[in-house]
Amino acid sequence: MDPRRISGTWYLSATAVMVTTCPTWAVDGTPSWFESTVATIPGGFYASSPDLAFDHFGTPSVSWSQAANPTGTNTVHLSQLLGLGLWSTETFASGVDTGLLTALSFDRAERPTVSWVNGDGTVQASFNHLAPMAVGSGAATAKPIVSLAHDLAGDLRGLYGRSSTGNFFGIGYSGGSFSSGDLFTMSGLSSVLDAAIVSDQRGMRQVAARGILSGGEEAVLIASEPPGGGNWPIGQLATASSVSGVDIAIDPTDGRPALAYTTFDGVTTSRLFYSKFTGFTMQTTQILSSTTSLFEDVSLAFDFSDGRPAIAFERRTFAPFAQEVLFAYRDAGANWQTSLVDSTVSLDAPTGRPRRPSLAFDDYGTSFPAIAYVDSDGSLNVAFDPPVPEPATACLVMLAIGLGGARRFRGRTAVESRRGIHAHNASPSR
Repeated sequence: MDPRRISGTWYLSATAVMVTTCPTWAVDGTPSWFESTVATIPGGFYASSPDLAFDHFGTPSVSWSQAANPTGTNTVHLSQLLGLGLWSTETFASGVDTGLLTALSFDRAERPTVSWVNGDGTVQASFNHLAPMAVGSGAATAKPIVSLAHDLAGDLRGLYGRSSTGNFFGIGYSGGSFSSGDLFTMSGLSSVLDAAIVSDQRGMRQVAARGILSGGEEAVLIASEPPGGGNWPIGQLATASSVSGVDIAIDPTDGRPALAYTTFDGVTTSRLFYSKFTGFTMQTTQILSSTTSLFEDVSLAFDFSDGRPAIAFERRTFAPFAQEVLFAYRDAGANWQTSLVDSTVSLDAPTGRPRRPSLAFDDYGTSFPAIAYVDSDGSLNVAFDPPVPEPATACLVMLAIGLGGARRFRGRTAVESRRGIHAHNASPSR
């Protein structure tokens, strides 16, 4: 048997089919988190800006930076989980104020691209474990922004925030070198706080951002790349006294973008929202509301086995005080549920560097979530919710006993096969 996986589908030559029993995997139900330590940070240093992604063979990787407290040599890393459960970490760059923020994405050939912003405003990147190369300059450093995605053709579609308020440059890779160029400018802002980019199934880039308006309120902003080129349409999705987190992801069932974000009214109430483009408008759902805690950074991704959205998010409670990472997910009844991932994490890094969680789903075989975050002891962790075997059921086993033609079946779970959901082959990305 010689299977080959192409764009989320398995192909193999076979002339016989045998029915036997084999276990299926449960992807519904209450998550049960297993914690894996990626790196233990030495004294005088701290971890920041983890970005988690799976390649399409189910291998999780995390880009992150290790910073000195308060000053000293900082380093940019990529950690990958190996075949026996051990994490391997490589270092791409080191120096004072190196790697203020990192981003990670895989292309269709499972090759990682890691990019980061430095304190001098330069942007660098490494393609497929190679030595760092220049991407661009003039990046914002007080609130650094860099985000990577690949389209379905395997082309890099990234962006970084510029020092000119509201201006974003794109990041591409071709011919063995990186390139950057002007994408769009969001006007009417005094500061841009964060942004994330995705590429939809047409290859068009979609951006979600949060920023401070000139009038003082904060806003969730969206920008969409027009197919014919030219100016990007830009809009405000929501405004509040404070917008603490925003992220964007592509629904694998229909190729449309969705957002997650949090707001605070400045007095009593914090809220977590999910907003999905329906084909003609954005439909927004309030998932949580609290007067005793603050919802802050978020990370949005989709379960490839059933196409349902999920959100990793921070919660800061006051009585008693706690810093937590939680997981919100939509169940089979279209209801949102929550699960506590870790009740004692470290949300605040020295010098204000970001420590937001990063959520991704394995898209190889069984689809399960994983979340990268910084624990209370400063270590960099990934929490996994592995699939659980269900009782043995009948399944098909293909026997390659000749060249009698190509048979095809889905490289997904039984849930997805029944529903006919075709998940795209782009890595979830922050």
